[in-house]
Amino acid sequence: MRTSGVLLFIAYLGFISLGLPDAAHGINWPFVRSEFAVPIGWLGLVIAGGGVGYLVSSFSVGYLLSRFGVGWLLVVSSLFVSFGLFGFYFSSTFTVFVLFAIVIGIGSGAIDAGLNAYAAEHFSAKHMNWLHAAFGVGATAGPIIVTTVLVSFSQNWRLGYAILAVILFVTAIVFLFSRHLWESDKHAPKKSEGSLDETVTVSQLQALKHPVIRSQIVFFFLYSGVEVGVGQWAFTVMTESRGISLASAGTWVAIYWGALAIGRAVFGFLVERFPVDQLLRLCLAGVVLGALSFTASVTPYASYLGLALMGFSAAPIFPCMISQTAIRVGKKYSAHAIGFQMSAAVTGAMTLPFLSGLIGGHYGLAWLSVTFLFYALLLLGLFQLILKRVK
Repeated sequence: MRTSGVLLFIAYLGFISLGLPDAAHGINWPFVRSEFAVPIGWLGLVIAGGGVGYLVSSFSVGYLLSRFGVGWLLVVSSLFVSFGLFGFYFSSTFTVFVLFAIVIGIGSGAIDAGLNAYAAEHFSAKHMNWLHAAFGVGATAGPIIVTTVLVSFSQNWRLGYAILAVILFVTAIVFLFSRHLWESDKHAPKKSEGSLDETVTVSQLQALKHPVIRSQIVFFFLYSGVEVGVGQWAFTVMTESRGISLASAGTWVAIYWGALAIGRAVFGFLVERFPVDQLLRLCLAGVVLGALSFTASVTPYASYLGLALMGFSAAPIFPCMISQTAIRVGKKYSAHAIGFQMSAAVTGAMTLPFLSGLIGGHYGLAWLSVTFLFYALLLLGLFQLILKRVK
């Protein structure tokens, strides 16, 4: 196997491992809150802690890459995640548990932004889509591992976190022994002038002044708000305001996430056959049409079609926008830009669904679905503005 193939394999492994802890809280939380005797809503504190850590490290990834290089960044960040998961195993109080969530967020943000920055420069758009599909594999495998542990070991939630910690530690060892490969230009599958180290020649403040970077920060903020918001609220909207059965609503929300994962695999083939910007424009229009169908909801099938169309259409948007970053803003800005974009994405995922919920609670659930359509229209318009600014 050529070294480029080795790096691709390791990158896929990294994205899978990155997805493993993401959904574990949703499975373990009933047992965690019972042991620490905290309200059920305090899961939000755990998620917020991880989000803060993620924001700090992903926002600073351009600086971190310039200081340590992608190889060492992946090693140390994976150890952070492993350490945080082991910390869950040994946590004696809920406060300690939340502190370790911050540690995991710091590691996850650096891995996510670091891998995306490297992949955007060295791998094709096809592999960017497949790498993000690999994240979905990890996000699916994580709950399976944790559930299996709960069933097989008398609901021992700590052991599930420990097993995930071991997997992340092994990943860190893999990154350690392959760290020199990440810094070697001659092995890059997709080579352009200059190396990753050469791209980081401007400060964060200089990068933030770039008009395209500012537009893309807003784009990623909106996109993640749509993707996560639809996944979080569609079930509630369908069951509580449209009279759709629990089984049907749950099935179609699962189809939404499945279409998102499968779509990334499918578009991995298509991005090499069609211009990326044309595909992105069509997909953004598809998200708008899906949101319109879901919002109008003339029949239950309109809701179902809207969800499936939004999931499939949204699939290539995130990875393709990441892969196009260096082309749009220039190599010297790309590492900073990708870090900003990842930070904006997690911020949007935390805030826009919450805002939609407030609107739905005040004006009714029908207006909650209208927010999805509004965000989707803003995304399409902003994409056109980005293309105009690039030209």
